[in-house]
Amino acid sequence: MNTDYMAEAARHRHVAEEYRTMASCTSDEGLRKVYLRLADDYDSLATNEDRVACNRRLAN
Repeated sequence: MNTDYMAEAARHRHVAEEYRTMASCTSDEGLRKVYLRLADDYDSLATNEDRVACNRRLAN
């Protein structure tokens, strides 16, 4: 498996930003909280992808 972890991290950050944009466009407080939680989760995924990429570089 030859995953580009840095590209995955960038993709996850892009999705997080899309959720933040959706949160800013809704007047429903409950939905806004869901969107912001999803954005945080995607940021966490991106951080994990960055760690994997770094660990793989160090291992090589």
